[in-house]
Amino acid sequence: MADKAELVKKLEEAIRQANTVIYRRGRSILSGMGISYPQFNALLTLQEFGPLTMGELCKHLFTACSTVTDLADRLERAELVERIRDAKDRRIVRMYLLPKGEEVVQSVISERQRFIDVVLEEYSEIESDQLLKDFETLSKRMDKMDKLNPIEVEF
Repeated sequence: MADKAELVKKLEEAIRQANTVIYRRGRSILSGMGISYPQFNALLTLQEFGPLTMGELCKHLFTACSTVTDLADRLERAELVERIRDAKDRRIVRMYLLPKGEEVVQSVISERQRFIDVVLEEYSEIESDQLLKDFETLSKRMDKMDKLNPIEVEF
């Protein structure tokens, strides 16, 4: 590699292109279900972090609360999530992932994993292990750097 700037540029591009392919694979499943990608991201966030207030969900999705409220309304009508008031403080409303929402998340993740499995058939076991190690290392270091230098996104 000629220099670090070129490495950074090529690495960012490779990550972005891989993300686009994975996005497209998941989107093919969602379109048949009538679920938008922002709705899926909300479901995925609830699966990963558990029940969240609307404000917490807005922060995780980097989206305005009015947008998330509309999204939550559609997800609730589709019986993918349920909003429940807190027993101790009725002002607090948490969104819970329902079994049908869990099924949506699992079907998209399964398709993505199936696709990655096919791609990995072209790798040797040693190459696959190294790829995983390198991605895990990159992810951990990015997470660490992000925590050391946090940014606030406002809407």
